[in-house]
Amino acid sequence: MNLRKKALFLAACLVSAALVFSFVGCKKKEGGGAAQGGVKHLIIAVNPDYESFDPGIAYEPYGSMVIHACYDNLVEFEGSLENLKPAAAESFTVSADGLTYTFKLRNGLKFVSGNAFTSADVKWSIERGINLKGNSAFMADGIAGIDTPDAGTVVFRLKEKEPAFPIMLAFNFFAILDSKAAAAQGATSAANAATADTAKIWLDTNSVGSGPYQIESYTPQVEVVLVRNPHYWGTAPYYDRITISTVVDSNTQLMMLQKGDVDIAYNLEAEQIKGLSGASGITIKDAQSLTASFLLMNRDAKIGGPVANPRVQKAIRLALDYPGIQTIAGPGMNTPSAPFPLGLFGSLPPADVSGYPKAAEAKALLAEAGYANGFSTKLYVPTNNVVGVELLTLAQKIQNDLRAIGIQADLVPENVTISLETYRTGRQPLGLWYWSPDYPDNSSQLAFLPGNTVGLRANWTAESNPGLTALGKQVASESDNARRAALFGQIQQAMIEDSPFAMLLQHTSQYAIRSGLTGADYLELYQLDLKRITQ
Repeated sequence: MNLRKKALFLAACLVSAALVFSFVGCKKKEGGGAAQGGVKHLIIAVNPDYESFDPGIAYEPYGSMVIHACYDNLVEFEGSLENLKPAAAESFTVSADGLTYTFKLRNGLKFVSGNAFTSADVKWSIERGINLKGNSAFMADGIAGIDTPDAGTVVFRLKEKEPAFPIMLAFNFFAILDSKAAAAQGATSAANAATADTAKIWLDTNSVGSGPYQIESYTPQVEVVLVRNPHYWGTAPYYDRITISTVVDSNTQLMMLQKGDVDIAYNLEAEQIKGLSGASGITIKDAQSLTASFLLMNRDAKIGGPVANPRVQKAIRLALDYPGIQTIAGPGMNTPSAPFPLGLFGSLPPADVSGYPKAAEAKALLAEAGYANGFSTKLYVPTNNVVGVELLTLAQKIQNDLRAIGIQADLVPENVTISLETYRTGRQPLGLWYWSPDYPDNSSQLAFLPGNTVGLRANWTAESNPGLTALGKQVASESDNARRAALFGQIQQAMIEDSPFAMLLQHTSQYAIRSGLTGADYLELYQLDLKRITQ
């Protein structure tokens, strides 16, 4: 079944009137899969982007990998994005009007502390996340209330129908914390949690979940170490210990894999992957990612200057050499027509970029905007690798493309944790960024619309395009698949014509593992599902 059919199948399942799921459910230097002193140790090299392992705050893809290993959600994806299954819940039902979801929890669940896992912990965890007002709190905007009629039952009341609600619950924002253990470290679900909650620092180096692993230690820019949770309710994971090492340089990752110092090198570049073809003891993994990279163009003239002009933004889109960008990124890449990736329900086919760049048209638009002689600006870029692509290399290509039409874009390379702050507060005139859907449904991509999370990072307000804003609200609550597809199509067509974004790539995930590992398969929401990796 191809990706588009998978997405259609999943969407159709989710909008059923009464939806019920039931779940039945030799020493090597620093590690490698072999036992070291009786301990089975998996070592992964990544160039990470995480800022926190507090589920109520964390928002970055690699953070989700760690959180998923340490915490349970009510539901999770198993193996693929078409296979949504209960996790801490054993079943759930949906009311006929689509506004009430009732979850039955598994019996006997315990947190890593040994405390019982109850419906009160579910309610507390989600309300804490809402009141922390973090980057992913918007995912709970549709929840009118959470009821706990007994210790084993959780009832969500929605403000309006949200067909993707079960999918959303798999995201780390909805991970369940041990409310007693977290509260002992300063966590609170009170309305003033954004200022009163003091647990983040502790939760960055400890975990209070019920997942297969727990955080033993975290040294920023060095490593995260996970060890087994002795109270885990499911089958014990194969590895006793997992170390996720921060290795920024892809050449170093490659060397460590070849020497046997790591089991998985997660951020290799296209040429390095090509060079490993046929290498003894190494297996290449590849999959279509939902991650897209894009150029953000600020709509606020006080910040963006000339870039804020919609004609200039269109000129920039025309000036980019998309085929060249795809070549840099490697085989299997496409350029999305709008911020709605191939593989999700309602996405348009990738853009036809065969005629790009269109420098003459771009220069004509700059002249119409009053910038016939060009201008200078700044292009912010995180210095990390995204799904095998060095963003700095991509930024240099964009810089050259813009120079060809008279725009001098001075690069501002920054560590991702530093650059995130100005990006999220809408203070970058141009920014090279990347995005993975928070949950595998295109309603997640509505974040790019005016007035929504990513739109506001470009200072694209709801008032600037009321028609597009209205379309976004309409599709968010639509449950009929045909109408959803039509509305998503209208939104994408509108954004092709006018938006503060230039879509660059939808990435193919390629990484290398030590031969003999199984279960090390790419899964968009978690990157890797650590509990399923064995040998």
